[in-house]
Amino acid sequence: MESKDIELTNEIGQCLYKIAPADAKIILMIAALSPEGDVSQFEFYSNNGVNESEFSIGDSDTMKLHYLATAHQKFMVANNQPAWTRCEFTVNVDANKFSMELGYEEDAFRDGSLR
Repeated sequence: MESKDIELTNEIGQCLYKIAPADAKIILMIAALSPEGDVSQFEFYSNNGVNESEFSIGDSDTMKLHYLATAHQKFMVANNQPAWTRCEFTVNVDANKFSMELGYEEDAFRDGSLR
């Protein structure tokens, strides 16, 4: 049985794969999350091997990713880790792998781009 954080990251990766443009080879989600997990901000990018572009998703997918990100943050806190406030989640479609880089910025929310 996988640990809960691996389970959650697999779900995030699967969700991103489903909502990304069909020609995406690399998918990037940048998320800002309040320490309490009640507010989030997301940006999504895809790269087809030639060009990178930002893409939008629907409200239900945004809510699902908010739920998954919050659940991951709460899991980390429950395991004596600080509450992360920034996440860069990358899916490499061709390699069938993902990476998740967490940040602990005091103010992860930004005007304009999260990049």
